[in-house]
Amino acid sequence: MFYGWRIVMVAFVTNFIAVGLVFYSYGVFFKALAAEFGGSRFDVATGLAIMNIATGVFAPFLGHAFDRSSIRHTICLGAVFSAAGFFAASRIDALWQFYAVMGTFLALGVTAVGPLAGATLVANWFTQRRGVALGIAGMGISASGFAMAPLATLLIGAIGWRDTFLVYGVVPLLVVIPLVWLVVVNRPERMGLRPDGARDPSGAAPPPGGPPAPAPDDRHVAPALEPDWSTRRALAQRNLWVIAIVIALNSCSNGAILTHIIPHATDSGFEPLAAAWVLSCIAGFGAVGKLLFGWIADRIDKRLTLWCATGLQGVGIVLILNAEQYHLLLLAGTVYGLGMGGMPPLAGALIGAAFGRYSFGRMMGLMNPLMLPIRVLGIPYAGWIYDRTASYEIAFLTFIGLCVVSILVLAFLRLPDVEPGSEPARAADATAVGS
Repeated sequence: MFYGWRIVMVAFVTNFIAVGLVFYSYGVFFKALAAEFGGSRFDVATGLAIMNIATGVFAPFLGHAFDRSSIRHTICLGAVFSAAGFFAASRIDALWQFYAVMGTFLALGVTAVGPLAGATLVANWFTQRRGVALGIAGMGISASGFAMAPLATLLIGAIGWRDTFLVYGVVPLLVVIPLVWLVVVNRPERMGLRPDGARDPSGAAPPPGGPPAPAPDDRHVAPALEPDWSTRRALAQRNLWVIAIVIALNSCSNGAILTHIIPHATDSGFEPLAAAWVLSCIAGFGAVGKLLFGWIADRIDKRLTLWCATGLQGVGIVLILNAEQYHLLLLAGTVYGLGMGGMPPLAGALIGAAFGRYSFGRMMGLMNPLMLPIRVLGIPYAGWIYDRTASYEIAFLTFIGLCVVSILVLAFLRLPDVEPGSEPARAADATAVGS
């Protein structure tokens, strides 16, 4: 079996842990924290907004590190920060302390362990099958949503939110660090391979049974003809801004829906565990959406694929607003989850197609702060609307509008005919230089 599929499985697990322990559990902790500290829903939602701001600050530096140094070391360090963050969160006495933990230890840990790291690893190992590989890795995010909301509900009910944070802190230490240290290799070239499993022309054979011995620094792996994307040059690229805006608009609504769907469902009269299963439904069909849209993105126009995914999200929000019976709310979660699930693999597929795999981490990292002004507003905005109207209706209608705007902005994307740094691109560049 091509070693890259082991990398995909590692990314699946790190996505599950990094996203599940924070984002998919946040809605379950929501009312417990508000009751403990007397805060409004806006106050509690602000914690996740602070974390999103901090991850946007950390992402460009970590993205550059992923492209130029050891991803394995960086993820393991991030796991330590995550554990420290959960241990600290279990001891807080005020919301401002929770904000501090979210904006430092947990923000750095999630950025170093989660989707940015996983997507960069997968993009390094795949080109032709990148959409499917990113989709499978991204299924870890959805699987965590399916499992973590009910699990967090049961844990908090049994041992309280403080001890639940302690349990969460142990997981990165016992699972992430051993797995990543034993399996992760930055790039296929370090094992005598090429992306998607092709043999390296040097004839070097991959070592049997596991990762190779230390190899040359990854800075020397990138081909000489690979574009040097300085920050200034990258920020001058229209494609980077278009992708960032489109994904930010989707993330704005996604984060808010995922965070507020449990409070919305319980406000509508459904029991907490039943509400948690709505989030699990969204996450479960999000996993299907990741694989489905990743597979489609490898075969047809990536813009068309993203248009379809965004349209499903908009329809799903409409259904959520009008669902008065539980089975209709589950149906709404199904539709919304399918569309939402397509976002991670499609974002990675677009970045890879536009800028190539050797600059993938840097571009993904730079995209994070560009998205912040839009992405960070959704969660606190929904809480603020609820605090003033006792309803999420205006907020959810706003998110439907964001889906429409996202579809319009995507029309400005212009992808190159050949991915930068790929074999055809390098051959064409070499021919141009020779002539």
